[in-house]
Amino acid sequence: MPTWPIPPRFSALPLGLAGLLITAVPGQAQLCPAQLRPAIDQVLSQAPLDTAHVGILLQTQAQSAGDRRTLYDRQSQRLFTPASNVKLLTTAAALHHLGPDHRWQTTVTSTPGPGELAVLQVSGQGDPTLTENQLQSLAQQLYNQGITQVSRLVLDDSYFPGPATNPTWEWGDAQFAYGAPANSLILNQNARLVEVTPTQVGQPLEISWPDGQPPWPTLNYSRTVATTDAAEPVRLWRAGHGDPMQATGQMAVGAAPRRLNLAVLNPAQQFGVALRQALEAESITVLQTLITTTTAPSPGDPLATLQSPPLVELLVPTNQDSNNLYAEVLLNTLGVTYGSDRPNDATQAGTAAVKALLADLGVNSAPLRLADGSGLSRHNLVTPVALVETLQVMAYHPDAAVFQDSLAVAGVSGTLRNRLTNTPLQNRVQGKTGALTGNVSLSGYVQPPNYDPLVFSMVINQANQHASTLRQGIDEVLLLLGQLSREC
Repeated sequence: MPTWPIPPRFSALPLGLAGLLITAVPGQAQLCPAQLRPAIDQVLSQAPLDTAHVGILLQTQAQSAGDRRTLYDRQSQRLFTPASNVKLLTTAAALHHLGPDHRWQTTVTSTPGPGELAVLQVSGQGDPTLTENQLQSLAQQLYNQGITQVSRLVLDDSYFPGPATNPTWEWGDAQFAYGAPANSLILNQNARLVEVTPTQVGQPLEISWPDGQPPWPTLNYSRTVATTDAAEPVRLWRAGHGDPMQATGQMAVGAAPRRLNLAVLNPAQQFGVALRQALEAESITVLQTLITTTTAPSPGDPLATLQSPPLVELLVPTNQDSNNLYAEVLLNTLGVTYGSDRPNDATQAGTAAVKALLADLGVNSAPLRLADGSGLSRHNLVTPVALVETLQVMAYHPDAAVFQDSLAVAGVSGTLRNRLTNTPLQNRVQGKTGALTGNVSLSGYVQPPNYDPLVFSMVINQANQHASTLRQGIDEVLLLLGQLSREC
């Protein structure tokens, strides 16, 4: 019997999951649809969900709204903080507008300078996949075309206008890689790895950068202590992109090193340093480097171009692994490509574009308030019904297989790989998770072993428990869906 969703794309079927052969799981308790509401209510009446705000919508999957049956509805029209479930809206809009083959380009143009000098301009479109290896390849291409001296290296960081770091994010989140800025010239996902290691008792912790030279100065107030009981948590903090990093806290002598991924707050500068090093490694001399955030006219014909993988490949880390930077690049790209006028702020234009594109798909996006593309902002407000409507329409979209294949699979992949394992729903739930402090969400598709394909959204807000505890409540509800039977 085929099980859902083994990697061959199930969504080529006209009704998504409905075309699969479905049989009951031997020995599994059955639940009649009429019993579902009191069963879910019982889960929600227990701690910690009894004191939280919970929104749920559960429907059968169908192309026409009139053919969808609502099996459970709890505050689905209310606005909730959705966390990373926002990525469902962003990726659906991006796929609908840009198409699965869209790529992001980084282009180098040149004009002759005095003598044998050249002016190089590097213009980026926010490719989030660039690494040093590609910059080395770029430098080799330029050397092979006879460029040996550069009088001015211009880094055009203007494709995404407006702040690279979303102003509605909490500053503590913006310190780390999951809150990295989304600008036009991105390198190594705008993050740097730092390692913190204890030394001798009473001495500062050692702070090292495994991937290269320190990107910024550090004020090291940390200490090595004798025992773990005396240790305070290590904290790395920057007040702004021009300020040194401050290190505080303690680690016990002999403790294993800690590795943290920090956001690069001045990403265009990091890009320029790395590119200049790559050029000089090819014996190309650079006399001056400039960064511009104002659109600069191209100084000549393209000498070299780097292309990102297509959108279809970028959707997978965006949804399965919940990569925030990728989601923000998608949002900003919508902001600068949707509509005829160039925006002043790519993020604000992007959120407006997402709402417009969702409306075009048939989703009631009017009540929504969107502040970013990733869900890291607590200013986002989304209804469970909008998430379900998005999932419903994308199940029948021309690129339905691309969209659904980007989602995590329970017990198999992404942020769901450790959930619902060894249960009747392993490999039968495909969705997008979300988590902020006090807020947890999960929306997606579920194929019960003995019932029709379902679409669901569950959002928990203002809870006072750890996310892992809240996820258990969501999984309990899903396991009830796995018991549904059409035979009663």
